[in-house]
Amino acid sequence: MGVMVAVSDTQSKADRLLCSIESIEAGEQLVGTAPRADAWFLLEYPGRWANKAFKESSIPEEVKNHLNAQLKQIPESRLLLIKQSTTEHAGISFFAALPKSGQSALYQFQLNDYAGLLELDLRTIIAQDARFEAARSEEPLFVMCTNGLRDKCCALHGAATYGALAGAFPGLVWESTHHGGHRFAANFLHLPYGISYGRLRPQSAGEVLQMALGGRIAFYHYRGRTIYEGPVQAAEVLLRRGIGIEGVDALTLRLSEDLGGGQWRVQFAGVDEAFEIVVQRTESDAQVHLSCREEDLSPVVEYSLVEQKIL
Repeated sequence: MGVMVAVSDTQSKADRLLCSIESIEAGEQLVGTAPRADAWFLLEYPGRWANKAFKESSIPEEVKNHLNAQLKQIPESRLLLIKQSTTEHAGISFFAALPKSGQSALYQFQLNDYAGLLELDLRTIIAQDARFEAARSEEPLFVMCTNGLRDKCCALHGAATYGALAGAFPGLVWESTHHGGHRFAANFLHLPYGISYGRLRPQSAGEVLQMALGGRIAFYHYRGRTIYEGPVQAAEVLLRRGIGIEGVDALTLRLSEDLGGGQWRVQFAGVDEAFEIVVQRTESDAQVHLSCREEDLSPVVEYSLVEQKIL
């Protein structure tokens, strides 16, 4: 009997450390959980991704130092490594995605090698300097986190979901390194808009991507837009769900005000009218591990609607 108890205890601990399962069982919302970023830079790297993917890659140190130095000068910027299971182009792809409400932009550069990055000034790119107009792309960019060495939930859900999308939509989706929220795997980004989705599965991901191609947001998996802080993300998600506003650029932030006591008042301009919404942030009694590697528990955050009106 002692052996049976030990095995059971070990299994229970293993299940508890799967952060994505724990998050679902705790009833944790996706609302307002998107990673925060005003600029996303994505660099093709087909090699094996380690836990600290960029740092531990074989990209020349001079290039790493160059990119890191520039990223430090760009507030709320993120760098991801990306790859595709079948790559048909020569050289290395590098993208700069700028998710601005109503004015999102995507730039794509084809480089012969990583040394070509030394000639790029990221700050000039995000300023949308006219010299980069030829690199501007009107195509959407979709990335799925599959970095299993960073978190095993990204391997469990991300790899399978990427495989399903890559088969159904050849060439449209890239694998990526971590972009925030292991416990919400599989995590998916629609760029350049900075639209973050979570808990995608092979059977549901196709509908999400199809809606995205039509310029619409899939509410059920929607975490929020990366250009907003958590409470504003939550307000936008709840407003969209309540009124049924699916259009990617159908809402523009006008005002965000911290009212204290965990409440925020947020105003959005729509196509024909403006809206005001008040949301409440609370912490439930439930606690979760933020990742499978995390030892400490964190409280589950919840957002709820307090008031909503048309201005």
